[in-house]
This record gives sequence, structure tokens and C-alpha cells, in this order.
Amino acid sequence: MRRAALAAVAAVLVTAGCSGGGSSASAGSNTAPPSSTLPVSGTVTYKDGKVYTVAPLGAKLALDDVSVKIDGVAWVDRLGAPLPPGMKLFGVVRLTITNTSGVAQTLTPTQIWLLDRDNHAFLASVGAQVDHPLIGVTIPPGKSVTGTLAFPAPAREKGNLLVYRFADSTAIAHAHHVGLIRYG
Repeated sequence: MRRAALAAVAAVLVTAGCSGGGSSASAGSNTAPPSSTLPVSGTVTYKDGKVYTVAPLGAKLALDDVSVKIDGVAWVDRLGAPLPPGMKLFGVVRLTITNTSGVAQTLTPTQIWLLDRDNHAFLASVGAQVDHPLIGVTIPPGKSVTGTLAFPAPAREKGNLLVYRFADSTAIAHAHHVGLIRYG
């Protein structure tokens, strides 16, 4: 399972044209516009045609096949997984994710990214030892799961989680509608 998840990350990053190493990557054109140009909440369409739905801190983000609520964020320096070069700690995010589609869906390693205040994107660590890891969890239609994602980061920051729909989670370069949910 772990090798399959790592292979999926590598394949998606190559397909999406992302760059970077370890558990951190820049999402290139898939990164959100600067936070200063986004509404506090609501949906906007940018010149490139991409649609962003923004949920404020403490609210639930709802896209057409997934909803996500941040239940808490903690910053720790050890989780049983090595930190990539330049990273100093993990942003441990506890989430409740609901599958609002009509079929079972599996959370992929590239479906939810941590964006710092400068919109640097960081992937969740597949190997971090956290309670109730969410990567690879299958969620039945209409059901919710609560669990944890751990994002290697260079510093403790405020920012957004970039959320892709289940339908786009393995082809993020082609996504036309993404969500942002503010954290801490």
C-alpha cells in the first residue's frame, strides 16, 4: 500500500508538471492565486477559467463530490518520518472529509495540499506516523471519515488547504474547480 501510494504521488507529480523534492512540491499552475485576491468566502472564477471556492477559518468547504472541515491544526517536529531538506516541522491537520458523490472514493496523496501564506504548496507525508491517517482511506458514498494529514513545512504558518474534487484528485493539472479552506 505504501509503495503504491508513493508511486501514485510520483506519477501524479510528473503528470501535473510539478517540481520539487521529498514531500514538498510546487503545484505550478495548479496553485491558488494570491490570498489577497481571494474573497474571505464564496466562489470566484479567474481569467484562466479556473473556479475557486473559498471557505473561511472554522467553516466547511463544499465542492460537488467532497466536503472538508478542519477540526484542528498542530505543529510538531517529529512524527516517525524524516523531514525533507529545508523542512523543520509537520503541520498536523485533523480533518473530517465527507464523500458527497454516489460512489466510494479513495483519498489520494495529491487531493489536499497545504499552502503557506505565500502559496508555497506542500504534499502530505505518506510515511508520517499519525493517528487515523487519511491517505488511501476509502470513503463510502454519503459517509464521512475523520483523520489526520501531516504536511512537512519550513515553519509554522497560517494559510490555506488546497482541496481537489475526488473526480480530479488523480489528474489535478486538469482540474477546473478547486477549493480553499483557511487554517490557523
